Amino acid sequence: MTADIHDIADHRPHLTVAADDGVHVLPCDLVRSVIDGKQPSSILTEPVVQRIIEEWLQKVST
Repeated sequence: MTADIHDIADHRPHLTVAADDGVHVLPCDLVRSVIDGKQPSSILTEPVVQRIIEEWLQKVST
C-alpha cells in the first residue's frame, strides 16, 4: 500500500484526526467543502468519518 505525502504547511488551518487506520491531517477547507456538498463525503475514509462523528458526539452529549 502506498500513500501520497503532501506538505500540509500550504493548507492551514487543518485538523488532525487520530483514526483507527492512522493519523490523518485534513485541511479545514476540505472538511468544509464536504459539509457544503462541494466534495462527496466518500473523499474521507470510513475510519476518519467514524472518529469525527465520535468526537462530535462527545462534545454535544456532555
